[in-house]
Amino acid sequence: MRNPEETKNLIVSKAITIFNKKGYRATSLSDITKATGMTKGAIYGNFDNKDAVAVASFDYAVHKVLDDLRHHIKSAPTAPLKLKAILYYYEEYLENPPIEGGCPVINTSVEADDEHPLLRSKAVNTITMIKDSLRKIVNRGIQEGQLRGGIDVDLYANMFYATIKGALLIARVEGKRESFDQVRHGLEMQIDAISQ
Repeated sequence: MRNPEETKNLIVSKAITIFNKKGYRATSLSDITKATGMTKGAIYGNFDNKDAVAVASFDYAVHKVLDDLRHHIKSAPTAPLKLKAILYYYEEYLENPPIEGGCPVINTSVEADDEHPLLRSKAVNTITMIKDSLRKIVNRGIQEGQLRGGIDVDLYANMFYATIKGALLIARVEGKRESFDQVRHGLEMQIDAISQ
């Protein structure tokens, strides 16, 4: 017999792939029971409803992705290398995503925009957290003389993040990585241009 926390983790770790591939609306409770091998009663014994499973699954996915991303960022010693580490993380992400079905932040943002206010709020909070981290990297890089002064940090963080996410989305829709590779190369040149 599993403890309740293990059971919840099993449910969300299986459900996120389905939500991420099919969407929150199209995923049924039967899809979740099939993936987990559990009954509806077991699912409802751990979550109030499908929406609660969706929220917990999104949290699981974000935690997993951000842990991987943090590891890449922390291993880089300077701000320019941290920014490049983010690029390389997402380059690897295309070939070996930690969550099947594409980027859970992009997928959730698109679908939850109008119909799932809690999921939308979670996606917004995740985006805000990532952009805040980018701002910190750039600000610290400026303070430590690794990046040129005079950079509009808010603009840079927004553009950097939006460009990467847009490139991921396009590469996934096209089914080929060339678009992402071009954007990655452009962002690398941009990082080199602002580095000291």
